[in-house]
Amino acid sequence: MSQSLRCEKARPAVWLGALLMLGFLTGCPIMAGYSDAEGPRYSGDFRPVQPVAVEGPSSVTVVTYNLAFAEQVTEAVASLSSPPLSEADVIAMQEMDAPAVERIARELGMSYVYYPASVAKDGDDFGNAVLSRWPITADQKINLPHDDPYHQQHRIGVAATVDIRGTPFQVVSVHGATPIVGLGARLDQAETVIQAVDGAARSQVIAGDFNTSDPGSLTQTVKLFSQWGFQWASEGVGDTVDSVIGGLPLDSVFARGLTPVARGVDKRPSGSDHQPVWVRFAWPQ
Repeated sequence: MSQSLRCEKARPAVWLGALLMLGFLTGCPIMAGYSDAEGPRYSGDFRPVQPVAVEGPSSVTVVTYNLAFAEQVTEAVASLSSPPLSEADVIAMQEMDAPAVERIARELGMSYVYYPASVAKDGDDFGNAVLSRWPITADQKINLPHDDPYHQQHRIGVAATVDIRGTPFQVVSVHGATPIVGLGARLDQAETVIQAVDGAARSQVIAGDFNTSDPGSLTQTVKLFSQWGFQWASEGVGDTVDSVIGGLPLDSVFARGLTPVARGVDKRPSGSDHQPVWVRFAWPQ
């Protein structure tokens, strides 16, 4: 969402018109996109060697975190290194570039996969990542339809399947388009992600920045996921972005095949305009 907050700012009845106008006035540049389904792709594994445990975990925690052009990596590492975020088994990140993802994974001792979606206005790559304390056994880039009509910015989802003591668990990091493309297009993007991973694993989480800032968009997004059998696992956590126009509920976590037992938004400074969202799930025994 950082792109939309820096280039477009508005709310309720005047939101869409103001978003369009500010897009023109601020001159947000056209952004080159990576539409190849195979890449570029970056991955690594910095998990420490540990004795093999006999039993699986009683719970699994997922965090979604938009780091705002991956600029404040030191602050991000600090946030992710203290509770409740330090309990994360899997982290879905957006607005990332490869060096930032690798540094965070290295410092936290996690495996990762990263795909860029486009090149941001600062010249750095701009994409999604999944980091995990468990081995990543498969991954997929999901190209989303409806590039931004004014800036041509491409958006993607990144799906990663992790192995938790022999049980596959899939987490998808999503960054939907801003309201400038319209609600129908963003719902189409969300459904594209759902269809791409449908049936890939018994336990699935789709998390990220859905850019649900305009009236009715969050309700419609939740309805769509519900129709596909997903629960709004982060329901009730509140706004996830503090902007000049007030709080915005942009980041969500949806789950299928898992039961959420706790959730929240980490309100501490995190190096981003977004506040990380975490959900802890009971892990099937």
